[in-house]
Amino acid sequence: MNFIQSAFLLGGIAVAIPVLVHLLSRWQVQRVELGTMRFLQEVMQDGAQRRKIRRWLLLMTRMAAVAALVLLFARPYLPETMRRDGDRMRLMLIDRSASMGMPGQNGRLIDDAIAQATEIAGQLGTDANIVWAWFDSSVHPFEAVPGRVTAPRSVVGNTNYLAALSWARDRAAADPDTLADVVLVSDLQQSGLASDALETAALQMPSSVPVRVVDVGRPAANNLALLSVTTAGKRIPPDRKVVADVTLFNYGTLPMEEVPMTATANNGHRSVRLKKSINIPGGQAQEVSFEFGKLEPGTWQVTMALDVEDDLAVDNRRMTAFEVTAAAPVLVLDGGAESQAATGESFYLAAALRQSNRVAASIAVDAESSQTSSGLFQPQVIYLYDGTLPPIRPGQTALVVVTDSGSLSAAMIDQIADYVSAGGKLLVFAGDGATDQLTAAAVANDNWQESGLAPGTLGSPKRSGAMPFRITSLDDKDAMLLPFGDPQQGDLGRLAFEQILPVQPDPTTRVLAWFEQQQPALTSHALGRGQVVWFLSSADSSWSNWPTSPLYLPLVHQMAADLLNLTGEGKVRFRDVGAQRPTIASAAQPPVTTVSARGSTNAAAEINFDRLGFEQTDQALYVVNAASKESDPTRLPVDQFAEHFQITLADDNNDQVAATVQGEHRHELWPWLAAAAVVLLTAEFTLANRTTA
Repeated sequence: MNFIQSAFLLGGIAVAIPVLVHLLSRWQVQRVELGTMRFLQEVMQDGAQRRKIRRWLLLMTRMAAVAALVLLFARPYLPETMRRDGDRMRLMLIDRSASMGMPGQNGRLIDDAIAQATEIAGQLGTDANIVWAWFDSSVHPFEAVPGRVTAPRSVVGNTNYLAALSWARDRAAADPDTLADVVLVSDLQQSGLASDALETAALQMPSSVPVRVVDVGRPAANNLALLSVTTAGKRIPPDRKVVADVTLFNYGTLPMEEVPMTATANNGHRSVRLKKSINIPGGQAQEVSFEFGKLEPGTWQVTMALDVEDDLAVDNRRMTAFEVTAAAPVLVLDGGAESQAATGESFYLAAALRQSNRVAASIAVDAESSQTSSGLFQPQVIYLYDGTLPPIRPGQTALVVVTDSGSLSAAMIDQIADYVSAGGKLLVFAGDGATDQLTAAAVANDNWQESGLAPGTLGSPKRSGAMPFRITSLDDKDAMLLPFGDPQQGDLGRLAFEQILPVQPDPTTRVLAWFEQQQPALTSHALGRGQVVWFLSSADSSWSNWPTSPLYLPLVHQMAADLLNLTGEGKVRFRDVGAQRPTIASAAQPPVTTVSARGSTNAAAEINFDRLGFEQTDQALYVVNAASKESDPTRLPVDQFAEHFQITLADDNNDQVAATVQGEHRHELWPWLAAAAVVLLTAEFTLANRTTA
C-alpha cells in the first residue's frame, strides 16, 4: 500500500487521544462506602463485567475512527497489476536516412526495415495502439495499417537517433495511462550519434519504457562519395577564373580506377561541362580541381557527378553555387560641391564603401561566404550643388545613399521615392542641410513624410545636453546588426552623438537600434517593392565624431550590405536535406509566410528542405545536399547503442515489457475509508450513550 499524501500520516498521533480520555475517566471515579448501599452490591457486581467490555469496545471504536480519518486524508492506494490489450502502445520508429537506400536482402535496407517492423507490430493484440513514424534528422509520424506500410521512393535524410528517441519518450509521456514500448528499426549507422554525455543528458529515457533495437544494416559496404565542393567564395569577380575543388573518399577496401566524373556549371543561358577520370585507393581521400575559366556575370549552379555503381547512390552527386558579379554600384548623394569634397558630407562615407574588400569577411557569417578582393561596393558620389540628380533605376543602381536628409529638394525626394517603389534600396543619414542655399530642414522633413520614405513623423534636430546621446539597445538578432551582438566585434554603445533627428516611428517601421529615452537610432521599413533604412544621425562629423571611430566602417558596411541582401549567408545559401530555413530575418527581406494544407500559417523558416538540388526563393538560392556523414557506412552493435543512450533494452518475448506493469496505476481506497469512518462514528455515538464510567 502506498500513500498520495503521506504527510497526513503524522496525524496518527491523534490515536492516543481516546486512550488518554479513557484513562482520565477512570481516575475521576471516587469510591464511597454507604451502609444503605451494601445490599445492592451484589446486584451491581452482576453488570460490572458487561460495562467493562463496553468501555473497551468504546475505546477501540474511537481509536479506529481516528485512524480511519487519518488514512482518509493520507489517500492510500494499491498499484494495478493487470492490463488489457487496449492499454498497450507500441511506437514504431523506422529509419529513412540516406544510408537506408543501400541494397538489402529484399530490395533496399528500408524495405527490410518495413518488413521487420510489420512483423513486430503484429505481435500485439488487435486492440493495441500502434504508432508509426519515420525518422531521419527529425521525426515524421504517419498513419499506417500493419502489412500495408509503403517505403518512400527517395531516402536522402540525415540520421539523428537522439531526435527519434526523444520523440518516443515524449509520446509515451503524453499517454501515462498506457503501457508503452519502443521499436527502433535502423542500420545503426555510427554517424548518427553525437557525444555520449550530450545525448545521455538530453534523452533520459525512463526505464519503464523499454526499447527494442532491430538492426537491418549490412556488415560491409562499398561506397565512393563526393564529400564537398568548394569555390573561392560565393561572389567571384568577372575577371577571375573560377576553380571548383572536390573532395572524394573511398569507404570501400578495394581501389576505384578510371571512375568518370563530370562537372557542369549552368547560369540558365550557358552551360560549361568538364570531365575527368578518377583513381582513388580504398579507404583514402582525394581532392580534384575543375577550372571553368572566366564566366559571365550571373548566378551559376554547379553539379558534380560520379558515374559509378556503388552501394550508396545519393552521395554520387553534389552541388554548389556562386555569383559572378562585380562590386555593387552605389550612388552617394552629397549636398555640397565637388570642390569641397575633402570636407563634404560624403567624404567619410564614400571612403568606407570603397574599403569594403577589407572587411568583407566580417560581414559573412560562415567561412564559405568570404568575399574576394574586388569588394562589395562601387560608390559614385553625386554632388547636388554642382548639378541635378541623374535618372536612377533599380536595375542600374543597386543602392542609393543620402548623406544629409535635409539637403534634398522635393523633386529629388519624389524621384528617389519612385526608384524605391520600383524595387530600389535606400540608405538615409539625418542632417539639417545648408539652409542658406538649399531647402530648410523642416521643409525637407515634410517632403520625406509625404513621399512615404520617412520612417514616421520626423521632428527637429535635437542636441544633447552635458552628456552625448548613446546607443543603449539594439536588435542583435537581425542580420544587419548580428555581428555587434558579440562584444568582440565592437560595442555600439561606445559611440557618442551630439545631435540626433527625433522620429515617432510608424507601426510598420522596425526599430533596430535605440538611443536613450526610447529615441530610434536605426530604422527599416518597406515602400512598394523597395526598402528604406534610416540612421538618425549624420554621416559626417557635423553631429558627431563617430566617423573617426573604428566602428564606423563595419557599421556602414552592415547597413549597406543588408539592404543588398549580402549580410548573413548572402544570396547563395547551403543546406543539408531535412534542414530548416533560416530564422534570422533581414531588414531588406522580411520573413515570408506560407499557408499549409490544413489552413495554419507558418513562417518560411519552419519549412524543411526535403529534396536534393537547387531551390530558388525570393530571398536566395538554396543549395541542398545530402549530409556528408551519411556516406560513412561504419556501424555499431546494439549493446553499444543502448549503452550510449542509457536505454532499457526489451527482449524478443516482451518479458521486460510485462514487468513494467507493476506500480503504474493507482487504485485509491478513500471511498472505503470514508464509509468505514461513518460506520465507526455511528458506533461510537451509540456505545458512548450506553456506557457509563
